Amino acid sequence: MNENIFKKICNKYNLGNYKDYKEIIGGLTNKMYKLVTDSGEFAIKVINQDNLLNNPNLYNKIEKSEEIANIAFNNNINSVCAIKYNDKYIQEIDGNNILIYKWCNGIILKTCELTLEHVRVLAKELAKLHSIKVNDKVDIIKYNKIDYRKYYELLKDNDEEWSLLFRNRIDDLIRLYDKVYDSYLKLSDQISYVHKDFNRRNVLWNNNIPYIIDWETAIIDNPSIDYFNSAWFLTDDVQIDKYDVFASEYFSIMKLEDSINISAYASIIEECNWLEFSLKRALSMHSNDIEEIKLGKNSINGSLTEILNYYDKIPLMIEIINKINK
Repeated sequence: MNENIFKKICNKYNLGNYKDYKEIIGGLTNKMYKLVTDSGEFAIKVINQDNLLNNPNLYNKIEKSEEIANIAFNNNINSVCAIKYNDKYIQEIDGNNILIYKWCNGIILKTCELTLEHVRVLAKELAKLHSIKVNDKVDIIKYNKIDYRKYYELLKDNDEEWSLLFRNRIDDLIRLYDKVYDSYLKLSDQISYVHKDFNRRNVLWNNNIPYIIDWETAIIDNPSIDYFNSAWFLTDDVQIDKYDVFASEYFSIMKLEDSINISAYASIIEECNWLEFSLKRALSMHSNDIEEIKLGKNSINGSLTEILNYYDKIPLMIEIINKINK
């Protein structure tokens, strides 16, 4: 992306006269730029072209996720959503696929900076999202069960640190994953709009008002998983006072159809799937890109630790929620 392309964006989408641009986020998945014109400031997300080519469903998935962001915005949720042009969110310019957003000023708070009031407000936003009536008919396709032993066998001669960490924990991982997957299969057919990545990094704060960003993973799915994952990340891994506030606010607005015991265990399914994805990247099964492989290797220990820590905290989560729902 260069200055000429940003000038074309300004002209094509009537954003005003070009003044300046700078890259604010760059990575293997997408790149984000700040575009300044005489009419205002905009965020331009450039979608990784290889990802679009390798995943033919990604274009429609992004369109649907941005539609969910707009539905959230129209239901009084502070959602930062892409601008729609010619009845679509993804725009094409000079071979680049882009999303255009109005710039949102705000800061990302560290976990330790989230107060009880911050947590309460975020729980309310999540409950509001899950409470929006879904008019679409959706058949939720369940994840297939992961065969972690397969990766164990592939790594039995690999003595790198990340490989040893995975192999040393394989028995604990399989034991808990069997319970997780069994619980996951028992989840009800309740559906809601879900963000799927509602954590502190995807919330911008401006004068203590949260603005939710990065709806790229948003889908229609069972809200139980979204609740438990969001609560985990936003309460500093179940800090008791924060978790109590989060759960109290959420359940005062939203009701989950699944039993707390089942949904609490089922919700680790997302992190378990992420661990498998990291293993595939580390083993060059996803891509031969050196940076992708490195990212996969560096993610293994973090995912394993997250899964085991979450699993250990489940009894505490259940205890807190049951007290609230009495």
